[in-house]
Amino acid sequence: MIRIADKRYNKRKKEMGVELNIIPLLVYLLKRLWIILLVGAVAGAVTYTAVKLLVQPTYRCSFAAYVNNRQLSSKSITEYLTSSDVDASKELVKTYSAILKSNSILSSADEALHSDYTLRELKKMVSTQIQDETEIIQVFVEAKSPEESYRIATAIVDVAPKSMADIVEGSSMKIVEMPQPPNDIYSPSYFRYTLLGFGVAALLTIVLLAIHYLRNDIITDEAEVESQFPVHVLGVIPDVNSSANDKTGAYYNHYKHTSEDHDSRK
Repeated sequence: MIRIADKRYNKRKKEMGVELNIIPLLVYLLKRLWIILLVGAVAGAVTYTAVKLLVQPTYRCSFAAYVNNRQLSSKSITEYLTSSDVDASKELVKTYSAILKSNSILSSADEALHSDYTLRELKKMVSTQIQDETEIIQVFVEAKSPEESYRIATAIVDVAPKSMADIVEGSSMKIVEMPQPPNDIYSPSYFRYTLLGFGVAALLTIVLLAIHYLRNDIITDEAEVESQFPVHVLGVIPDVNSSANDKTGAYYNHYKHTSEDHDSRK
């Protein structure tokens, strides 16, 4: 009979093993939620401090330029543009995007700046982005100070339109959004790094607590015995070391005092 009961229990445990373990595990983790939050908060604070002290902040300045496949005149653009011109400009904007980061444009901008930057450094600082389905290029300049990013962007604005017209004959570029000095740090994002540190630490804490729970095979009460084994608890041995306020401890203390009184009478 015992073997049959064991087989039935093992089969039931295989079928419902996840259901039997997940709820106690969640309860175990919820009781230790303060540990998870505390470790995450400490890790987030450490990550924020490390990024603040070790990572050099950068600032981004940008401007926007309109590309046309025809030379601009003093008259309005609408008098000269056709649908074929718009389609041609959309193809030309890709060429302009690449030329804006070329040695020719950046060298001219560097001369206007009178700076000590190399062309390799300037290329790392300048990036471009084509706005979807338009003839507009967004140019970004990243530097270690807001003043420097603004100076470089302004220098490119000053030299790019004329240089582009000389390089790509029959086309033109017009600045539609002038650069403005940046007010906020572009990179790094302190909030993102802090949140990342908090999340990673909290997740690792959850994993370690779960491993500790799953590896712990000590049974602490009769309810756990009945949940883990196909048996019924017939009795519980009281904890004689419990405090006097505890029920089983009170029995022990009553028995102890009674014995001491009896011995003293002797």
